[in-house]
Amino acid sequence: MTTCLRHRRGFTIVELLVVVAVVAIVVALSLPAVQQARDQARDNACKSNLQQIGLALHNYHDVFGTFPPGWVAKDVKAETGPCYGWGVMLSPFLDQAPLYNKLNFNKHPGIADELLQTRIPQFRCPADTSEDANPVREEYGTSNYSGNYGNLLLPGSVDAPTKANGIFYWNSRVGMRDIVDGTSNTFLVGERSISSAAAIWMGVRSNQNAGDSVTSCNHSVRLNTVLDAFSSRHEGGAHFLMCDGAVKFISDNIDSQAGDDPPKGTYQKLAHKSDGMPVGDFGGK
Repeated sequence: MTTCLRHRRGFTIVELLVVVAVVAIVVALSLPAVQQARDQARDNACKSNLQQIGLALHNYHDVFGTFPPGWVAKDVKAETGPCYGWGVMLSPFLDQAPLYNKLNFNKHPGIADELLQTRIPQFRCPADTSEDANPVREEYGTSNYSGNYGNLLLPGSVDAPTKANGIFYWNSRVGMRDIVDGTSNTFLVGERSISSAAAIWMGVRSNQNAGDSVTSCNHSVRLNTVLDAFSSRHEGGAHFLMCDGAVKFISDNIDSQAGDDPPKGTYQKLAHKSDGMPVGDFGGK
């Protein structure tokens, strides 16, 4: 009886190295596509958040006839606070009525109040992985979206007359009727990432901490430049909610110029609700 022996042939070292090289090339080629897909998903989620905030703001306006105040304080003293702001006023319109109903509006919000550290999904951009309690702003719940104060710099306090020309500021009551430049040409809310200290949805820590809730588009605080500016972790710019409810991606390179009255740059014009200046194509997408 004859037995046939079959010799099993394995991979040679050269063949194994070729396979490893091919796999490495495939992985290297696919990584940018995977990263791009992730970035796009984060972009879409951020846009969705702003769209929900826009719908909530419009619903609030339908009920009360104005957009909510930037923050509410009876006393103009700089140290007055903490004070509830537009994020809290908006919470019942963002499916957060149970949280809203637990708040005591007869007293100032407390520091380190666990209720005010609650994570509200619509206020968190997935591209910003910072803590849910903002470490820069007394551990109040983080928000990645800030109200448009206008093109003027934020005041150090509100105990002097202010000339805010945006939508949100101290005890503001801005309605659609006041946006004479057109709702499609005026910022309502913009992104604020942890790279510029983000925001808090509760309101402000005091009258002298307007940046907790609102942000200026002054030329000295251009998009993605300094601590007090609108900012994002998205490549090349940030998302803005317009007063008509549309969400636009605004480039870091948008035209910005010094000069307040009237504003000179496109970025400043988009922040001013009633300057009467033509905006033209501002590159939003």
